[in-house]
Amino acid sequence: MPTSSFDTFFACTIIVAVALIGTAFLGSTMQTRIVSTQDINKDSYLKAIADHIITNNGTPANWGTSNAVPDDFGLAAITSTSPYELDMDKISRLNNLNNYSLSYADIANAAKLNIALGITVSQLMTVNILQSSNFTVGSDASFSFAVSTSIDSKPASASLHCYVTADNYLSDITSTIPDAGVGQVTVQIPSAATDNALLVVFARASIDDRMTSYAVYNFAHSTQESNPSSSDLALSPLDYTLSLNDSSPGLTVQNGYVFSYSYQQTLPSIQGSHCPIPKLIDKSPLILVVCGLNGADYFQEWTAYPQVPLKAGADFEGSEQNVFSYMVTVGGVLYRLDLSLGGLPN
Repeated sequence: MPTSSFDTFFACTIIVAVALIGTAFLGSTMQTRIVSTQDINKDSYLKAIADHIITNNGTPANWGTSNAVPDDFGLAAITSTSPYELDMDKISRLNNLNNYSLSYADIANAAKLNIALGITVSQLMTVNILQSSNFTVGSDASFSFAVSTSIDSKPASASLHCYVTADNYLSDITSTIPDAGVGQVTVQIPSAATDNALLVVFARASIDDRMTSYAVYNFAHSTQESNPSSSDLALSPLDYTLSLNDSSPGLTVQNGYVFSYSYQQTLPSIQGSHCPIPKLIDKSPLILVVCGLNGADYFQEWTAYPQVPLKAGADFEGSEQNVFSYMVTVGGVLYRLDLSLGGLPN
């Protein structure tokens, strides 16, 4: 073969090889971009669904105040004046401890989704109570507690307002938690009443008074409770009315209290299965405590309003979960809401 022909053949081979490599590279790049675009579109689509649930009232707009199942699912407050302001009754009805709670089927049908949906609501500031010591002097028992507060797992300073409620006994104490995130609280209770006493702790963050959280310590079980351990009365708040089961044999309701960070008030006379809840003007969750007798034994039962923490909907075990987190306001208090959505159908 002449030299010039060989050179021409070699040059053409190089050009073809470069073209093939370029085509393969371009195809790979385009595929990556297509996949990336699909992911962006998917995230945007799911985020729009989550935003709609958080910012929409639902239908009817006041579905939270009744036992009706909504036609359209939305959590926003009717009187919302700021983004992500949610209705405390709609939130409470997501808690399975509420007598009027929505089932997962109710939520899924109202949301009109063909993908999994889950909602978790938690307090923005975590409060932990740990008993450090106790001793008895005369007819009184003294208990000391280490109370810690944190935000996003980081220590946070806070002001405390604590209440002790026991058999015909009620007291309160204030304290502070420094930047280190741990403080001390000491309370005294008549020794005869310790078996059924509750310590209710409210903590208000120094950086924002809307970050107000609660914790409840049960002396009978020597432990902090995230949910009531006793549910004989099935306490259930809705539309500033507390419903309770007072028809069980042997149960006698005596009185009750409502607590917030700044205020404490006796519940109006509890007659029948419903009792109005006083509207305390405070940036604080409410803790409701009802006292009574079960046979000859004194007992106390509590619940929170709104009923947070809660977890509702799908558990996503072994399946795709896309989580969208929000800082929301419920009754003037900041909470964290995580809304989870499953993968889109193929």
